[in-house]
Parts: sequence; C-alpha cells; structure tokens
Amino acid sequence: MAGASAGSILEIGCGAGRILTALSANDRQLIGLDLDVAALSLAAERAPAAEWICADGRTWRREATAASLVIIGGDLLSLITVPDDLEALLRTAALHCGPGGQVGIDATLMDPQLFTDEVEGEWGTDLNRADVDHGTIRRESRITPDVQARTNTVLLEIRHRVVGGDGRLVAFYPDRAPFAIRAWQPDEVRALAVTAGLRVTKVGADDRLRWLLRSAHE
Repeated sequence: MAGASAGSILEIGCGAGRILTALSANDRQLIGLDLDVAALSLAAERAPAAEWICADGRTWRREATAASLVIIGGDLLSLITVPDDLEALLRTAALHCGPGGQVGIDATLMDPQLFTDEVEGEWGTDLNRADVDHGTIRRESRITPDVQARTNTVLLEIRHRVVGGDGRLVAFYPDRAPFAIRAWQPDEVRALAVTAGLRVTKVGADDRLRWLLRSAHE
C-alpha cells in the first residue's frame, strides 16, 4: 500500500514504530500516534525524523494532516472492545485521509469459538527464545472470562518464565495485568467503517482482516 501512494503516512496505534520504520519511506512525512510513552520513545530512536505523537486515536484531530495512507495495524483492533470506540478510531482515520488517500487495516482475524473453547484453559506456551545467559525464556498465556461479559471478548494474561539449562525455573516475570481482547468479525468492522465515513475497496486474505478502505469525505 505504501508503495502505491505518495505523500504523508499516518499510523494510528504505532507502538514502537515497527510498521512505519519498515516502510522504507524516509523521503515522506511519517506520523505515528500512540498512548504508550515508552513505546514512542523507542520509535523516536528508530526514526528520529518521523513525528511521534502521544495521543488517543479515537479523539485526535489536526486539520493540517491529510495523509495519503492511514494505517491501523499491529492488531490494535483486538484491544478495542466497544463498538463506539472502534467507530471513533475509524472516523479519525477517515477524517485524516486526504483526497484519493487510503486507509489500511491489518489485524488478526480471531475465531470467537476459540475464546469459548479455551476460556477456562491452562497456561500455554506461545514461544521459546534461547538466551545465552539464562537458558530459555518462555512466554506463556491464557484467557479467562471477561468480567463485563462483552461480546466476543475475553481477558488475556501473559507471563514469562526463564528456564535454566537443567530445566529448572530460574525466574518468573508476570508481564502485565490481564487485559481485554475482542474477536471482531468482518461484518462488524464493515458496518462501523461505513458509519465512520469509509468504504471498503479491497479485502485481503481470510486468515487476517486485511482491508483497504477509502474515505467517503472526498
């Protein structure tokens, strides 16, 4: 998408700038928006020439910004659990997309049935990473019921364990408090996108919710 567009690129929910810095578009204005100050600090180290803004993507507005490409990636959608919040995020994207510009969504397409099947599950290993000093760092996760009983929503817990070469536990790191994730389905996102002033022009692979949208505010 970046190669097919010209002009500034805005990413909503940029985190540490992984996507923007991988675009090889240093000759263009890059703008990243996120609420995580620590992640933005890392992003600024990666690409000091880009503009990194600490702001809420649901409410941020700047009249001078008319991007040729607006990106909503990094599985940001799963962290939004309320339809009004997702509509607000999509409206921000639409309003900051310039004439002829595009909005790109790339998110994991999750199966709500998986949430139902695994919600009382045990801790599972997501990945193992070798560490020369400690042996193996193991990231584990599990999901538990959403206390607010929101649609297709569960609480995700993540932790890290350091296992020595002899197989014994060396250290244990609770990563963060449980946080909610939602399995948004294509028809839900499509309806909210239209309400926000976007129209779908291209849909990607079935295993991910990859969409290309255009603003209806042209």
